[in-house]
Parts: sequence; C-alpha cells; structure tokens
Amino acid sequence: MNDIDLTIDIFTVIDDIIKSIEIDPKPGPKGRLSESEILTLMILQPVLKPFCDLKRFHRWIEHNFKDLFLDIPEYSRITRLFEKHSEYLIVIMQKLANLNSFGLVADGTTVSVMEAIRGKFAKSFRNARKVYSTSKKNWYFGFLLEMVIDSDGAIAFINIGTQAEVKQLNFLLEDLQDKWVLADRGNRDKITHKSLWDDKQIKVKITGGKERQWIENIFGFLKTKLGLDKIRVRKMSSFLARLYAILCCYNIKLELNLPI
Repeated sequence: MNDIDLTIDIFTVIDDIIKSIEIDPKPGPKGRLSESEILTLMILQPVLKPFCDLKRFHRWIEHNFKDLFLDIPEYSRITRLFEKHSEYLIVIMQKLANLNSFGLVADGTTVSVMEAIRGKFAKSFRNARKVYSTSKKNWYFGFLLEMVIDSDGAIAFINIGTQAEVKQLNFLLEDLQDKWVLADRGNRDKITHKSLWDDKQIKVKITGGKERQWIENIFGFLKTKLGLDKIRVRKMSSFLARLYAILCCYNIKLELNLPI
C-alpha cells in the first residue's frame, strides 16, 4: 500500500466516525480544511514521519500531497488547528476500542519532553516531573502515561500526568463497573483495590506474567515506531496533540489491519 492509498483509508475511517459525532458549528467563515482532513493530517505524522517535527512534516505534506490537500494552511495555522482538534482524537480512539470489554490490561510508562539537564532551566512544562527511562538508563523531564487496553489489544482509556500509576488507574476506572483488570506492581494499593471491588465490582490483579506482555509490546511499538519517545515541543497543548495522535494512530492501524 502506497502513501496515497494509506491516507485515503485513514481519512475514510476518521470521516465515518466524525459524521457520527454531533459537533457544534463554529462561528465565522468556513475553514480551508474539514475536521476529517485536519485529523487525518494529525494521524499521518506518526504513521509516515514519526520522528519528524511538525514544521518539517508540514513542508513534506506541502511538497508530496498537493493533490490530496489542495489548500493546506501555513505552518502557524496548522499548529493551532492541531491543538484545537486534539480532543477529537480521544473520541476516535475510543470509538475504535471495545469499551465494554470485561477483561482489561493496565500499565504505565514514562513520556519524556526534554533532557533532564534542561528541565530545571526550561520555561515550558513547569508541570512536568523528573522520570527515569529504564530502557535507556537515563533521566528525563516528562510525564507518566497510564494506559488501559481492551481484550482485543486496542487502547481504550488513557491518562497523562505526574501522579503515581495507581492514582491515575483509579481515575480511569472511575466510571467503569464489573471489570477484571490485570496490572503490574506499580499499581499496588490494597485500600484502592478493596474500594474498587466493594463499590464497582472491579477486580484488580497484580501480575507480572505472560498475560501482561501484550501491553508491554504496545508501549514498545508506540515508542520505537510511532515516536512516543521523541516528542519535543514547547507547549503543553502541542504535546497533548502529538500524544493523542500517536495513541489514536495505533487503534487506526489495528482497524485497518496494518502491520504492527
């Protein structure tokens, strides 16, 4: 499958979901690109240029996709559009997952935004924390990403923050009931687990066995193939737009049966 066919397939999936969502009309003149086109561009970055910054990606799109995006806005406008439409990506991600799955797998990983040596001097990302990358044996400034996948391996729920894994997991499970969740030692908390079982009949099992290897492989794919470990932006809104695009991209690849 070439890049053009892939882009059309991604646009078709996104457009079908967007048409099923009620979106309040925005005041003012109609934009150059539709919501589906903007979201397609956001997904294309981790698919085609996962380790490329947005400015170079914008130039590449202008040069190679003139026939598909005839009136693409300038870089500064694209940046604002991506930030404004980032919340739609979470909706699309969950539409492609099985939110009613009885069995869930939860885990967390670090997402860096800058080198540790820059962290205390940087003016952006003051709400980030110092995190340790076990794979690279190095310290970074960034966040903890807590993720829950369904029984088919699609990403169902995510939370990004600086809190401990168990606190973020409790937040993700807040509106759920009657679930079986496999988690690792980072989510150990007897009081929280008992509360989840008594109030919501959610059973959290702490395990490090083969059944959790699935979500570890997903984290590896997100970091090595989709650029989760190489997000370098200056604003929190740009960071979230890129993060949501990467996570939504994974579910779309599953939906289109693309190689993982």
